[in-house]
Amino acid sequence: MTFTTMEVIDAVRSLLEGESGLSASVEALKQTYVADERQPAIAPVMFLRTPAETQEKAWPLKYPMVHIYCDRIEGRPVERLRRFSGRVRVVAEVRVSQDRLEGITQSLHHYVDGVRDVLERNTGCVGDGLYLSSEYEVQIEPVKKGGLNYLQTARIAWPVMVNRG
Repeated sequence: MTFTTMEVIDAVRSLLEGESGLSASVEALKQTYVADERQPAIAPVMFLRTPAETQEKAWPLKYPMVHIYCDRIEGRPVERLRRFSGRVRVVAEVRVSQDRLEGITQSLHHYVDGVRDVLERNTGCVGDGLYLSSEYEVQIEPVKKGGLNYLQTARIAWPVMVNRG
């Protein structure tokens, strides 16, 4: 049987939402980052890929937020007799918003480092035939208008190797 992209998303999402997931990592990093006490708790990890402007029109939002989605599937038939062998690139998009520019980038980096910590601690097998790679790429966008006056976004992308018979 082949895999579905939802299997990959669910495996990674469970890592981020688990007991030792993103909230634990962000809490552990508070000593490194001078966190604003008014900072709200982490929102649940959502399976959604949409621009912030579209999402803000659809329903009221609470920041920070994390979206997770698959943006690329690469079939690489390196293992013979496998129905699928390849890489699925999963992206966690972190968005922070606030009414002042001071500290917005620091807040974004705090959550990006939290996501990275979860990924680095869970490298390896994350499910039946699913292997979280130790490679990842972080892209940090500049601050723009949006959200609660100012919005900044970062994307953390990493490959999950899939081998299914």
